[in-house]
Amino acid sequence: MNRVLTLTKTLLRDWVRNREAVFFALLFPLLLLIIFSTVFAGGPTEFEVGVQNNDVTSMGEPTELSATLITAIEETPALEPHTVDSDTDLEGIENVEEATGHKRVVVIPDGFDARVRSSSARVRMAVIEDTVNRFQGDISPGQQQDIQDALGGFETEGDASPVSVVLLTVPDDEAAGAVGSIVDSVIARFNDRSIGIEDPTVSKVTEQRGQQALGAADYFLPAFIVAMILINGLMTVPSAVAQFKRDGTLKRLAVSPLRKHEWVIANVIQQSILAVLLSLIMVGVAWALFGVTAIPGPVAIGLVVIGAIGFSSLGMIVGALIQTPGSAISLGGAIALPLMFISGIFWELDLMPATLQTVAAYSPVTHFHRSLREVMILDSTAGVWTTAVLLLVLAFVFFAGAVFLTNWQSFES
Repeated sequence: MNRVLTLTKTLLRDWVRNREAVFFALLFPLLLLIIFSTVFAGGPTEFEVGVQNNDVTSMGEPTELSATLITAIEETPALEPHTVDSDTDLEGIENVEEATGHKRVVVIPDGFDARVRSSSARVRMAVIEDTVNRFQGDISPGQQQDIQDALGGFETEGDASPVSVVLLTVPDDEAAGAVGSIVDSVIARFNDRSIGIEDPTVSKVTEQRGQQALGAADYFLPAFIVAMILINGLMTVPSAVAQFKRDGTLKRLAVSPLRKHEWVIANVIQQSILAVLLSLIMVGVAWALFGVTAIPGPVAIGLVVIGAIGFSSLGMIVGALIQTPGSAISLGGAIALPLMFISGIFWELDLMPATLQTVAAYSPVTHFHRSLREVMILDSTAGVWTTAVLLLVLAFVFFAGAVFLTNWQSFES
């Protein structure tokens, strides 16, 4: 045991002196945590949209109904409208962004006011006729005839066909669908008011029931703690082992009283200590910068330690198979990075294609960071014990593999 503890202290000192190891194991996950938590911090989302009103009076003033529609757009929280000069000809342009400076532009056509008035009058007449037909049993024939005569004598002025408001977008605008839906809702409300419907017959009420939504830092903190463990275990450990092979350190250890399982244990203990310390540092940074109140309890620390044992043991396997530090880092990265990308470290699994979601369901990293979030952020143990058992099994298998594949006699001078 004394040999293991002495070697563990030596490995810890060596890690602290390794600038690359410190950067990739601590500073890199911290930078990712800060960047992702800041970028995806949320808050109200506003889409910039240009508005060109071609329906103006002879004095150059907006007509009444076109001004009403523009006001409705301006009062929509999700839209940030900007005026586009009506002198700008958008009829035959190929790129709306080059012509206006906006990726999306709402164009109100000339004659909008007059056509809306004529069309709304036609719709109102249709509503009256339908109402008379529905209640004709309660209306005398004479009254019905008077109503029909009145409707027949009413003529709409001008073009009574529906008028189209055009939304111009660029092909690569990913927000075009969302903006289109918002504009549709604004126009639908405008249509209701144009025919006298102030209070719709059906309205929507939104109620939040269920688990409170996570903030960006709440989501990314457990995820990047797991990323740190993966980077340390699968990239730093193999590189260090390969370097020890190259400089002859392991050959000297092979002729010492130290046994190879003690060598593996010392590395695992080193990585477990680093995982806990670095996790506490990341929690402190998240608390200081983003107000995250996660407190790693015994269960969370236990998960971190088990994960560190498992992935550092896997890193020992990689180190046992590879001779050069560069190749060891490359192979470790080829394992760690895909695991992080398909396991929801950088984004929610719901954003991934169905096939990758199925693959992610079988990834231990997915269950690792989700369980860590459950216990650290949500104060729940749902699914945590299953994950703990899974990580324990993997840790045992990888540890046994590391001991088996580590061969003192194969180390070169």
